[in-house]
Formats: sequence, C-alpha cells, structure tokens
Amino acid sequence: MRCFLLITFLVIANISFGQSSITTIDFVKIKHNKRAEALYFYENNWKVFRDIALKNDFIKSYKLLTTVADSAANFDLMLITEYADSTQYKLNEERFQQIIKATRPDGLKLLNELKPNDFRQIVFFKRTETLFSAESTKGKRRKKGFE
Repeated sequence: MRCFLLITFLVIANISFGQSSITTIDFVKIKHNKRAEALYFYENNWKVFRDIALKNDFIKSYKLLTTVADSAANFDLMLITEYADSTQYKLNEERFQQIIKATRPDGLKLLNELKPNDFRQIVFFKRTETLFSAESTKGKRRKKGFE
C-alpha cells in the first residue's frame, strides 16, 4: 500500500510540476542599420528551422518580436522559442544541429553576403520557466456569464 501511495504521489507530482514549459529569449540589437539583412536571415534560417522543429514536435512554439530600442532596453528584436518541457529543451541543441545540417548543407542563407556578426549582436539571453499561463478561448464554445 505504501508503495502504491508513493508511486501515485510521484505520478501526480510529475504531472503537476514536471510539465512546465521552458522558454528561451534572445534579445538582439541590429548593428549598422542592417535591418534588411537581419530580417532576411531570421526569416530564411531561424524561422525555417523552427517550422521544421514545430512540425516534428521538437518545440512547442516560437515568435520573433520587434521593438524600438531605447536607453533602458538596447535591443531591436526578441527571438522566443518555447519548449513543452525540460526534456525538449535539453535536446534542442542536438535537434537544431540536425535540422541545420539537413536543411542548409551549403551554409546559411544570407543577404548581401553579410555574416550574422556583421548585422546583429545578441545583447543577452534568458531562459524562463512557465509558472502559469492561459490562452484565449475566443472562437471556442463557452458558457454565458462567469464560471
């Protein structure tokens, strides 16, 4: 009986606490007004790789956000990749290397032959863990009033 209770507790704990998603965010500064080169790079490489990863359930989601750099936050882009759990996150480097080798065996697609270090600087990187979240239910059948 004690063994059963212990196993039940561990399963519930894993479901409740072990399933939080991991999100990584790269904060990117575009250098030397090379916005066209940066956006071309991200659309033709970063996005392509993440579309493949999404299709293969290697990641949960991704976003590329643009912002206006200011004195408090000196970056122009935020590259966000969400992983379903820590296991997916731990495998990300290996999986993305496989995707890159299969998709771009001759190298990355670049605009004006500029290498990434010529048009962008990763100001900083953050890894986050979701504590709680919600998504819109718009379009789904809902009860009237509050629940």
